[in-house]
Parts: sequence; C-alpha cells; structure tokens
Amino acid sequence: MDVLSRAVMCFCLMGWMTLGWSNAAQFTSINMKRNIDKLKVHYKISKDQLFNGNPVFPKDTFEDSEQRVLMSVVLDVYLSIFSQMLNQTGDQEVRERLDQVKGKVHETQKHYFLGRIPELRTHLQNLWAIKTSDTTVQGKALSEFITIYEKASKLAHEIHLKKDNRRKRRQAQRLKSHIM
Repeated sequence: MDVLSRAVMCFCLMGWMTLGWSNAAQFTSINMKRNIDKLKVHYKISKDQLFNGNPVFPKDTFEDSEQRVLMSVVLDVYLSIFSQMLNQTGDQEVRERLDQVKGKVHETQKHYFLGRIPELRTHLQNLWAIKTSDTTVQGKALSEFITIYEKASKLAHEIHLKKDNRRKRRQAQRLKSHIM
C-alpha cells in the first residue's frame, strides 16, 4: 500500500471516528458488513468521486425528535437506491446481497422509525409547493395565520419547557452527586 493510500485511509478513519460513526459498527452484523463490502466492490467508483467533499447524506445537527424523522427519510432514500440498483443489475449474487441489505433496512425502518413517512413526505411536498406569490393563497394564509401562530407558539413553549426541565434535572443530579 503506497503512502497516499495510507494517508487517505487514515484521514477517512479519523473522520469516521470523529463523527461518531464508529459506534455504528456494534449494530451491524458481520453478514451485513460482508454484503456491503462485496457490493462496494461491484459498484466501485473512483476515489475522486468518493472523496469529492459532497456526501450523499450530509452531517446534521438536529435534535432527537427531528433525528427520528430524518433517519426514517434517510432509510427510505436508501430503500429507493437499493431498489434502483436491483432493477439495474442482472447479476444474481448482487441481487441476493441487495435483497438482504434492503430487507434489513426495511426491517429497521419499520420497527424503530416512523411508519407514516409517505404521508409526511406528501404533506411536506404540498407545503413546499404552495404558491406564495398567489394573492388568493396570501389572503387564505392571512386568515389562517393566528391559529397557526398560536399552535407554533404553544409547541415552541412546550419544547422550551422540556429543555428547561431537562436542564433543571441535570443540575439537580450534579448538585446531589456533589453533596454525597
């Protein structure tokens, strides 16, 4: 292995560990890792493409409740990617590996993440498609604004209270541990 390859591997390993992805290895079966490794060999891309600074799924800084929604959507995108890969290959071994990986992703999504992602996605797409320059839309939005704003303010207040209560519990725990 040449020096450049070692440097790239070291850099990737450091980044992987820094981002906290090293903990993910404890949840991935050896069989799943083997399938992914074989699929990466089959779907090999150049190092320039792989390390171009534009990951498919960029790092995020969302809170836990948002993480559940986001992770469910990410898994949904992976299911779509694996389905496309299945449709594009005739290699039986690759198909079997993709089916196994896709099955695990589907199982994880179904059991641990939101099952209503299709409805949520449709709802979000409808919201993003609202024609904000349309005067009828603007008038309707104004008439609905107080109700929506009250709902948003109530939700923001509840989130603030939860954060404040968590902070108070942590402080009480610290105080309690210092006293004992």
